Amino acid sequence: MYKSIGTILLLCLFDKHCLAFQNKVTLVTEHLPPYQIVDNNTFSVTGFATEMVLEVVERSAIEYDLQAYPWVRTYNLALKKSNHCIFSLARLPSREKLFTWIGRITEKNNTVIWSLKSNNNAKQIKKIEDLKHYVTAVTRNDASHTGMLNLNLIENKNLYVLHHTQSLIKLLVERPEIDFIVADDITIPYRAKLAGISMDLLKRVIELKNLPLNFYLACNIKSDKVIIEKLTKSLADIHQDGTYQKILTKWIDEMPYLLH
Repeated sequence: MYKSIGTILLLCLFDKHCLAFQNKVTLVTEHLPPYQIVDNNTFSVTGFATEMVLEVVERSAIEYDLQAYPWVRTYNLALKKSNHCIFSLARLPSREKLFTWIGRITEKNNTVIWSLKSNNNAKQIKKIEDLKHYVTAVTRNDASHTGMLNLNLIENKNLYVLHHTQSLIKLLVERPEIDFIVADDITIPYRAKLAGISMDLLKRVIELKNLPLNFYLACNIKSDKVIIEKLTKSLADIHQDGTYQKILTKWIDEMPYLLH
């Protein structure tokens, strides 16, 4: 039997865990193991960042939906729709005013240029500017795309942009004109596994020290202030009370099994 609105509101006054009348938040993300792992068979999303974010919203007592899409759609939804929050999003100067930043999901991560070991052009990369003489592939609207543009690489000249993260490593094998890709140290083994390519074929060429891939939870700039305040506090609490380290340790322990 449905309760009246007045009855629900009265009950909520005495129940700190009541979810009624809370604005609902939609969480959007992409497949980016081990941060987010999307199972297309069960339509489930797991992973280190996913577990972190779900802990945050549950502590905040906010009703939520979790949806996974290709990166471009994920990014645009969070950019354009209120009460939509995105993870895992790199915090870049060009994005600073586009989102409300809730807090860090990762502590430290490195951005790296990768190639096939068989690609002799890798030997020519002594500094970042040398990339201008070759072709580097990135995923549209992610941190590597922005970072390469900031280094003055030019789309359709020395910068190849694709829409699907899953295809990135395959380009090195299937497209001889692609010399390099941009990826972080943590996700590269998972990307390789997804593409069916052995890590033994890949070479770490050069690190982009000015483009750290520290990932955040962020929300649409017009999202409800109460939601923002609750999420921000809960995420800060997770870092302070040991929950962050507990979840991270769990996933580090599971990573060798995930790669087999």
